[in-house]
Amino acid sequence: MFCYLRVAGTVPVLSDGAGQALQAHDMLHGNLLLHGWWMTDVTMYTTELPQYMLVEAVAGLRPEVVHICAAMTYTLLVLLAALVARGRAAGAEGAVRAVLAAGIMLAPEPGAPTWVLLSSPDHVGTAVPVLLLMLLLDWARPRWYVPVAAGVLLAWSIVGDPLVVVIGVLPVVVVCLARACQGLLRRRVPLRSLWYELSLAAAAVVAVLAAEAADRLVRALGGYSTNTSVTHLTPLSALPGNVPVAVRSVLSLFGADLSSVHGGLNRTFAAIHLVGVALVLAAVVLAAWRLVRSLGSRAPADSAAGADLVSGLLVVAVLANVAAYCLAFRLTNIYQAHEIGPILALGAALAGRQLGGPLLRARLVPALAAGLACYCVMLGYTATRAQTPPSSVTLAAWLARHDLRHGLAPYWQASSTTLDSGGKITMGSVVPGRNGQLAPRHWLADMRLFSPAGHTADFLVIVPGGPVTSAQALATFGRPARVYHYQGYTIMVWHKNLLRELGPAVP
Repeated sequence: MFCYLRVAGTVPVLSDGAGQALQAHDMLHGNLLLHGWWMTDVTMYTTELPQYMLVEAVAGLRPEVVHICAAMTYTLLVLLAALVARGRAAGAEGAVRAVLAAGIMLAPEPGAPTWVLLSSPDHVGTAVPVLLLMLLLDWARPRWYVPVAAGVLLAWSIVGDPLVVVIGVLPVVVVCLARACQGLLRRRVPLRSLWYELSLAAAAVVAVLAAEAADRLVRALGGYSTNTSVTHLTPLSALPGNVPVAVRSVLSLFGADLSSVHGGLNRTFAAIHLVGVALVLAAVVLAAWRLVRSLGSRAPADSAAGADLVSGLLVVAVLANVAAYCLAFRLTNIYQAHEIGPILALGAALAGRQLGGPLLRARLVPALAAGLACYCVMLGYTATRAQTPPSSVTLAAWLARHDLRHGLAPYWQASSTTLDSGGKITMGSVVPGRNGQLAPRHWLADMRLFSPAGHTADFLVIVPGGPVTSAQALATFGRPARVYHYQGYTIMVWHKNLLRELGPAVP
């Protein structure tokens, strides 16, 4: 975790992570339902936000919380992937399975992969509850309480991130129903003997309904509001352009995108990471083939010829996540890879389960050890890179020196400045609204800050090339009393409450 904390520190804390930290701080101070907050299209309410609360209860409100939580999440992913990969295998095979999975994830590549994997919460950590589900199904014997526990875990996770429907609910429903159909049609077993698979599938479906009910309850009780999902069905004409970006996104997650790195050392690191990609790809193909073969067999599902339930779930989860990525987004760059962030841990766990035993029997452990040593060197190198200061820390210090405490700014400067000041400066996010008039934005923001009855704002920060311009500020608020220029920022100050002159809030 110390190494991952150092790696996380190589990227700045931006407003996405700052908004999560501010939400957790608000929850710690009694606003448990986040009254007044507008989330993004994903709440993280039951996933990362409880983690942020725990860390802030110890560390306080400061930018480092984002790095600490990112490092903690990635450490959990590595450990859980190793445990899922080991499964019930003991001895040398269990060790090789676990180390293989952990090794694939061990050394995130500097650059875009670090931004995606070790920055603000954005789907990557959603693999944690899914891996916990895999452990539950792998270790627990078929008992009535297992589907109940699985349903509760899925419902809890869906509230935080609906991506769980794709990588958790869908695999459980598809695989379990397929196994049940195999039992009925191929093996001709009584329906009651398939109660476990049918119960798991039913629990997964009920989890979706329960999560929707919980979300509605929070809103009915005056809690947070959520923006409309940014996902949409991509036209078929966009798929040829999506596929190359999707391939690069997968390579980037595994640290093997040679086209996005520069310098001989970084290219060497990316080339070595191709080994991990090859192992995961081989595991996906092997697991998919075994799953299809088992579903066409007359052998019992728990026999040697039967499918490994967890491996089946993992391979469907990986394939479903990648398919959704290509079909639900118009892909433009590899930084969108956070949408498929979970496939790194899920794929690594699958590689360990599928390939650990064969590699051990083929006596390739020395080769794997050599590769693991290279990955350890890469992790150590990345951990020694220079740390990046928070994005708005100098602006926060300047505002404090000039006694400017409550103001407005574009999205990427608003929440980050508030966090960088430890909450001593409050900044609301504004964008051009109707007719160019500045207005609050319903995106990861506490909308109570824009109520002129209880809050004030007397300055506006403008960034060169940003969405807010001086002309829009003049049209909205009139001529300022003072104008400052600092490190490229323009700070316009008025002697009035600007909140009274903002336009209607926009999504």
